Amino acid sequence: MSLRPTLFLILTAVCVSLPAWSQYSIEEATAISERLQREAEADTSNKQTVHSPKLDSLRIRYVRIDATLGMHTPVGPDTIPLDFQNNAFPERLNTVSGSHTGSFGSPFQSRIYTQQTAYSPFLFLKSYEQWLTDPEQFTYMNTTNPYTNLSYLTTFGNEQSQEENFKYFVSANANKYLNLGASYEILYARGFYHRSATRSKLVNLFGNYQSPHYEAFWRGSYNTIDNMENGGIIDVRYITQPLKMSGGMREYESLNIPTNLNDASSRLKNLQVFLNHKYHIGFNRYNKADSTHKTFVPVTSIIHTLFIDRSQRSYLSETANLAYYDSVANISNAYTADTAALFHIRNTVGLSLREGFHAWVKMGLTAFIEHDFRKYTRLAANAPLKDSTNLFSGLQSHNENLVWGGVALSKQQGTVLTYNAIGKLCLVGEDVGNFDLSGQLLTHLLLWKQSVNLQAGGYIKNLKPDYFLEEYYSNHFSWNNHFRNEYKTRIFGTLDIPSLGFNFNATVENLNHLVYFNTAAVPAQYNGNIQVLSANWKQHLSWGNLNWDNDLVYQASSRQDILPLPTVTVYSNLYLKGMISHVMLSHFGVDCHYNTSYYAPAYMPATGQFYTQSSIKVGNYPYMNVYANFHLKRMRFFVLYSHISRFFAKPNYFSAPYYPLNPAIVKAGLSWNFYD
Repeated sequence: MSLRPTLFLILTAVCVSLPAWSQYSIEEATAISERLQREAEADTSNKQTVHSPKLDSLRIRYVRIDATLGMHTPVGPDTIPLDFQNNAFPERLNTVSGSHTGSFGSPFQSRIYTQQTAYSPFLFLKSYEQWLTDPEQFTYMNTTNPYTNLSYLTTFGNEQSQEENFKYFVSANANKYLNLGASYEILYARGFYHRSATRSKLVNLFGNYQSPHYEAFWRGSYNTIDNMENGGIIDVRYITQPLKMSGGMREYESLNIPTNLNDASSRLKNLQVFLNHKYHIGFNRYNKADSTHKTFVPVTSIIHTLFIDRSQRSYLSETANLAYYDSVANISNAYTADTAALFHIRNTVGLSLREGFHAWVKMGLTAFIEHDFRKYTRLAANAPLKDSTNLFSGLQSHNENLVWGGVALSKQQGTVLTYNAIGKLCLVGEDVGNFDLSGQLLTHLLLWKQSVNLQAGGYIKNLKPDYFLEEYYSNHFSWNNHFRNEYKTRIFGTLDIPSLGFNFNATVENLNHLVYFNTAAVPAQYNGNIQVLSANWKQHLSWGNLNWDNDLVYQASSRQDILPLPTVTVYSNLYLKGMISHVMLSHFGVDCHYNTSYYAPAYMPATGQFYTQSSIKVGNYPYMNVYANFHLKRMRFFVLYSHISRFFAKPNYFSAPYYPLNPAIVKAGLSWNFYD
């Protein structure tokens, strides 16, 4: 047994024997302290105070903010015990199913169309957003006690193909207004197939300051993602007909299956700085029963948001790989050293009239103006060689200066109906006339004595395609396009009945002039309409200790050759839930990922993009795991045997064309919280 799995077992044993001070989990402590706080506030008439040792000091609040105006959205903690074992797979807890080229840190694309939205302004970062956190998805904390989390996931067995994920997270308040935090994550995989190793280092420094007159949220992140690129296995029969390929002998070990590329690698560097801060102008409202007690009521807020993104991707190969790239070598027949970069600065200034400062002000209204500067850098045509270190010189830059104007309307107070809408129009620059409108509303009602949540929304977008989709030059690919604006319209609706474990979402979208990567792995535009219908049904069922969770997605694309989607995608989880010795919550189960067969997009290493293909179907294969998942006070841990279906299902286990899923192996993970 290797050192790392042994260390994992030691840490688990130590956690199980935690002393009595680990009496409450974060969820329990937060819920109890908030209840005590409500009781104390309700009892102010006789000035009594509710005290409970430790409990009232464990209050933790979580919030996310939008990246434009900083509107708050309260969220729950990410320490839910159920499905913790799914963090051991590339999909994590983010999507039902996805295409990828390996394990942690590899290029990734969700198979669910509504989850394929790109957040990064850098085109070449799109395939790696699964491993990064967008400013709008980042969770800020405000905690009365310091909070720390250590997480470690690993595989048992063959060290030649071991994968690991380590994360350290800490957040603490300096006072009741100021919170500071940091996180550091390592994604590391040696790879189960030849030259499929990955290594990523993700660093975040963050914090927030929330006082009655001034608030600020900030985050700085620096990320490096390194991947070996193997171009996939050379023949799918090494998976589908293994005995035939080995001449009737034993099956090939995954590391011995030949791949298309033997000396290629890619590296991404991403630096982000995000700051949203507001100054509130208002008045003090005095309590009629107690004139000494006053509350600050904000009337107007002055808003400023700063976003800086500096990203670069390089693709290196000691050869030009002429056979794999159809003999194309635009710069060098000896080696490849492609590069592309983006420097992006966005400043947004807004003035907001706050909701609820007077009884007749039922909604908030914000006007804002935004300056967007982007500097794109790529290789110039016929870029000369720099020297023998495999670097190309001769770079070409393209600058864009855009000015947008926008308005946001929102109502977040009240329980019957809340809504928000935001729209912006490009006023100055080469994108003048482009617009982006979106909005949603949420209502709560009682139906047959059941609490029901209804949500509806949509967007209309008329936006120019990314610069790198129009102009790009490298050793193996080059293009010079003049695309029309993409026009997208989406409407969606959600019905949620928590008490019945029922959630249903339906989305309809129309795409006009869609830009995509065609079968030649280069950008193309379809000058027509494409309709996409998506329906997602989530259902929790239980009979005593037996539980069954299902997440089913139906999708229909009117042009499968341009926008391929699996018709049905399912995640099903059957498990027993119970308590061990009245203290340890446990889940023992088996789960399965499945999608119907379809012409899944292929992956192009030189550009890091997924593109359409019509030669190989992927899917119609159940990917099953058996697991044991535990939650004890502050600690969660699991042990699972992944890919058990490898031993009885027909061998057709591919994540993407020519990229097979990992073989069966034992995985384990541990997450340990400290909040004192």
